[in-house]
Amino acid sequence: MEPHSFEQDGTEYEVRFERTPEGWIAHIRPEGWTEAHVVAFPEGVGFDRDDVRGSLIAGCEAAVARLRRRAPTRH
Repeated sequence: MEPHSFEQDGTEYEVRFERTPEGWIAHIRPEGWTEAHVVAFPEGVGFDRDDVRGSLIAGCEAAVARLRRRAPTRH
């Protein structure tokens, strides 16, 4: 799936999507950061069958609204 970019509260974000057997992984990187927030979307939960990409984008934008404005941690 092609990457997606969007702006929220004056910050630009780029999202790269990764398909897994269990669902989708979104790597959300704020502009200027080298690291990304990683958000998982399990298969079948909350997806519009006719617009999976749109569902993922909406989920990423909602997730960003809840993320703190600090660098991600490494585990």
